[in-house]
Amino acid sequence: MKISKDVLPVERDAAAKLISMVFGKQGYCDEIRLHSEELYILREITNESWLEVIHRTSPDKIKQFEENGIEEYHRLSHLVDHARVWTTQARTYSAKAVDVIRSFKIFDFFNDQFPGYRVSTAMPPYGDWGQTRINWRLVRPGKGVDLGPIHADYWFEAVMDGWRPDPETVRIKMWVPIYLELGLTGFAYLPGSHRMSLLFVRRRLPDGSMKPEFDEINLPAPLKTIFTPCGTVLLFNYSLVHRGANSDRATRTRVSMELTLEIPRGPLEERYGALSVIS
Repeated sequence: MKISKDVLPVERDAAAKLISMVFGKQGYCDEIRLHSEELYILREITNESWLEVIHRTSPDKIKQFEENGIEEYHRLSHLVDHARVWTTQARTYSAKAVDVIRSFKIFDFFNDQFPGYRVSTAMPPYGDWGQTRINWRLVRPGKGVDLGPIHADYWFEAVMDGWRPDPETVRIKMWVPIYLELGLTGFAYLPGSHRMSLLFVRRRLPDGSMKPEFDEINLPAPLKTIFTPCGTVLLFNYSLVHRGANSDRATRTRVSMELTLEIPRGPLEERYGALSVIS
């Protein structure tokens, strides 16, 4: 059964297919999309969050940014201290915005099919804030500095002192493109990497936290870009090696949303079988 791109799947076999895609050979599921009304709302609350930060940090520039819009942010980004303004905290949706996002139908699906799940309150290496963490990101055209390094999400936990994997919890990453240019910006991944053991190193930062580092020369194959029109709900394995896709030919700022699902392993495997044996 193919998961509909236009109608949210609610049948258990659709959920089983999602699990088989994320934990099987592919490592991700790209067959669900937000409803068009939900994408519109997500764009609205992201734009509000973006403007709130600019108003707080550069109130004299707010009118220029508001008139140009978030997709044209790169044309005015020189007017703000980009690196210092757009911290992880600044790009975290407010509790009010989170409530709106959690009203989207995809979360009804998660409630029905993933008993006991929650949206993570932690974001390594920034710690656990004790509140639902849903973030958005800006990537200017051709600006490599706006992209995170090649990584698997679990690496940011694995480099912490005393880290041990949690056998009771399954994590799935969710990424949604809000604005992008198909074929130029988006999401790139290393096929099959969620089943590989790629070597990365631990580097201690000046603040004492640890960061994973991976030399791109050690990639066994080129990264591949997934076709993700705006509003695609990309769910992927926490061990999938990936990074953002960008291009010097891009003309608009890419904007995306991300969060982590934490699902109790026991009930999940009772419904869909042992994740370790999915082929």
